[in-house]
Amino acid sequence: MNAAQLLEQFAVYGRYYTRHEDGRRDELRSHLEIVDRGLAWPAARERDADLVAIMMNPGGSRPLTDLDPQGWANAMPDRTQYQLMKLALGDAHRPIRHIRVLNLSDLRTPKSAELFERLPRLGDWHSIFCPARSDELRRALGPPGTPVLLAWGMSKVLAGLAAQAVAATAAHPRLGLSTDGLAFRHPLPQRADLQRQWLEAVSQQKVGLLEMPATNVA
Repeated sequence: MNAAQLLEQFAVYGRYYTRHEDGRRDELRSHLEIVDRGLAWPAARERDADLVAIMMNPGGSRPLTDLDPQGWANAMPDRTQYQLMKLALGDAHRPIRHIRVLNLSDLRTPKSAELFERLPRLGDWHSIFCPARSDELRRALGPPGTPVLLAWGMSKVLAGLAAQAVAATAAHPRLGLSTDGLAFRHPLPQRADLQRQWLEAVSQQKVGLLEMPATNVA
């Protein structure tokens, strides 16, 4: 399916905020909701998602409309989010109508090198996996039966945040492609054949999800 067809099926909403620190203004996004258009908004953001995806950071994500009083707006989807929509529509065995996207870091930095350069100086406030945001994380993940897709990429710079995310999702059925249980392949590698391979492999995991133990990772 192309982008236009996927957007006929799904709407995308993000929760955006800003932070001022040391004379710098940071643009951030804490949640992204990919929602079947048959689900009413904003009621859908209070429901448990069918799948929670954990990525690296929001990249160049931006709102398409003014923010509401809680910071929500229609969001511009990117190619990675279209890949997640394709995963949701891949089969009827376990229908996915609502994907909640969280990130290791909320920083909206289109260039990953900038994120990596800033991480050592940021503290932990920018990550939903920091202890101070545990209630927010618990609500976002939903009950232990909610499946979680781990897909933040392979950079070793992310190891600390990745370990926190792995620990925080231990009670959930998990999807993702990894050789070490810490670095998980991104849904949209540069090569088209690898994109297809990722989608096929994770779709197969999704088919077998009901039989997977809650702490299993691929």
